[in-house]
Amino acid sequence: MCKLKIVVDKPDITFYEIDAQTVRDELDDLGIGYPMWLWDTNYYYTTLWGIKEAVKYCRKVYPFPKYESEIMDCDDFAILMKGLMSAEFGINDFGIALGDTPSGYHAFNIARVEDRRVYVEPQTGEVFEMDDSKNYYCEQIVM
Repeated sequence: MCKLKIVVDKPDITFYEIDAQTVRDELDDLGIGYPMWLWDTNYYYTTLWGIKEAVKYCRKVYPFPKYESEIMDCDDFAILMKGLMSAEFGINDFGIALGDTPSGYHAFNIARVEDRRVYVEPQTGEVFEMDDSKNYYCEQIVM
């Protein structure tokens, strides 16, 4: 049996740089705690289009496993997506978010784009605005 290799072009995204103090100030303004010190001196981010394309790319190149309670659940998906965004694109202003959602306390991702932050649901690849009606609320972030 012959296996077909799927070729996925890596998106050509634009990168921007921000210093750690600005990241801390922005998180403070949003009321988001960062229990671990922000380790990096500089943080790199992209546009909304860039985040959406990077998330799509990671989910195509690395087929995400199926959800399995306690074994491969929300925190595992958030950690996986965080690692892939850093490894594949060098985007380190992309954190693991912990907070409330309509289905209860949850781990998901948060990313800086242009002049704001957006949420990423790593289990589905959806990217949406923080003030969207999805009722996600980030309490803490690990970068």
